[in-house]
Amino acid sequence: MTEQALAIQKYHKGKPAMHYIGLVMRYLLIIAIGLVMFTPFILAFLGTAKTDAEISAYPPSFFPAVWHWDNWAKVWNTDIGNGGTFPRWLFNTAFLSVTVAVLEAIFCSMAAYAFARMKFPGRNFIFNFMLATMMIPGAVTLIPSYVLMSKLRLINSFFSLIIPGAVSAGGIFMLTQFFRAIPQELEDAAYMDGASHMQIYKDVVLPLARPALLTVLILQFQGMWNNFLAPLLYLNSADKMVLNVALSIFQQSYKAQWNLTLVGAMFNAIPVLILFFIFSKYYIEGVAYTGLKG
Repeated sequence: MTEQALAIQKYHKGKPAMHYIGLVMRYLLIIAIGLVMFTPFILAFLGTAKTDAEISAYPPSFFPAVWHWDNWAKVWNTDIGNGGTFPRWLFNTAFLSVTVAVLEAIFCSMAAYAFARMKFPGRNFIFNFMLATMMIPGAVTLIPSYVLMSKLRLINSFFSLIIPGAVSAGGIFMLTQFFRAIPQELEDAAYMDGASHMQIYKDVVLPLARPALLTVLILQFQGMWNNFLAPLLYLNSADKMVLNVALSIFQQSYKAQWNLTLVGAMFNAIPVLILFFIFSKYYIEGVAYTGLKG
């Protein structure tokens, strides 16, 4: 018997039976929680391949009697007029979400670096005032924001969503906490070599801040993707709608066909789920690091 096999055998002999029972119970609990969380999504996905009569039937069936995958094609080819189609709505939502997320990562990281490393008069007051704006409910600023966008003639324009979403107090606060956790010695060494603040920010801080930046990107992308009130308020024409607003109109048109409504909901939910599972590791790292104090 090899040394590795002996070591494994010795390891298992030293473990009491209760350890393995606890391990099995832990995995069973994780599986049970996963089933509780994902069962509604699985049922909704299976409902996209059913007929409307099967969805309304009682008792409900888990799997469809006949798989109607053509429901996806019906919804994809839906046209409510004036350019209102699902491909167009999906493009609008993706374009706004990516644009707003990238702009926020850029501008929030610049402001966070200034708050974390640069010294200027009123820094603490400005930072605390910025944090205080997070306490203001969105309903309070709804009418003033609409009046401002109307005065700027940005109603029914993507800029009415891009400009306000380019910076957020929450993103600045998260990145500031992360930047303060970066060792000061790294920046001091770069400064001694003649690097400017912009060079230090670009070549030293940003590469180290990848987990936090990806966290901001994911949160802002998800926030813009799921946003309903602002697009409903600012965007009027059918060709500029986002998926959340378009789904409400689609549901009114096909309120007697829940299978088609579920397909539309899947178009809205699946991209965000894919994005989260791809970048979940960086998201967890970013949230963990931003809790550290510099």
